[in-house]
Amino acid sequence: MRWLFAKYAGCGNDFILFDNRRGDFPKSPRLFQKLCHRQWGIGADGVILLELSTQAHARMRIFNADGSEAEMCGNGIRCLVHWMQSLGFSQTVYSIETMQRLLKAWVIGQDVRIEMGSPTHLQWNVPIDHESTSLRIHSLDTGVPHAILFVSDIEANLKQLGPFIRHHPYWSPKGTNFSVVKQLDEMTFAIRTFERGVEDETLACGTGATAAALAAAHQFKLQGPLRMQTRSGDCLDIHFSFQNGQFTDVTMTGPAVKIFQGEVDLYP
Repeated sequence: MRWLFAKYAGCGNDFILFDNRRGDFPKSPRLFQKLCHRQWGIGADGVILLELSTQAHARMRIFNADGSEAEMCGNGIRCLVHWMQSLGFSQTVYSIETMQRLLKAWVIGQDVRIEMGSPTHLQWNVPIDHESTSLRIHSLDTGVPHAILFVSDIEANLKQLGPFIRHHPYWSPKGTNFSVVKQLDEMTFAIRTFERGVEDETLACGTGATAAALAAAHQFKLQGPLRMQTRSGDCLDIHFSFQNGQFTDVTMTGPAVKIFQGEVDLYP
């Protein structure tokens, strides 16, 4: 069974995209794991399916490299909207259905701006003990759950701390994504993210960058927009309004780049 696909990346966060508007894509965790494998498959952080929606122009389903389905993905939805143009979509404003929300999107040249919605489950300065240190973690959901730690050394051992926070009982049973963030100047921050479902650091995470920007606004009393420099070196611009402890009008703007397209045999 041969399927056409496109390979895209948003700030280095890469995805395999399939058009599943007929609804006959053979979804299975094993297949998604194989497709995402860097040596035995196409290689990606996740697989995105474009599907029909009764509420929006299209529905996005995203499956992580471990085969699990995610609620949504900020970098992924930018890639999907950019790809939709090559499939004949030509909206001025796109509406995309995700597992939990309907989101709007605008294509701005090579960049795509995504309406992220207001964050939920905001918890500031959660005390988490790690070895002999008490960490102060900011926790919020920007489409998927994120834990944010501000650090002075962005090169700290994310590989050790990432799995610890990701699986910590505080975020049980679903777990959380985890980012370390360092302020570079008043409006710019560097970010590294350990992603749930990939179970490793990725070159970028759109929902993580959004969560980090909102946490930075709270931590440092800042107004938007804030710029988040991802591990790939590409940046995401996060716009928002922040009044009386409430975030509204949250958007994320960044690049979406087509790497190549092809076809692949699928064996679920």
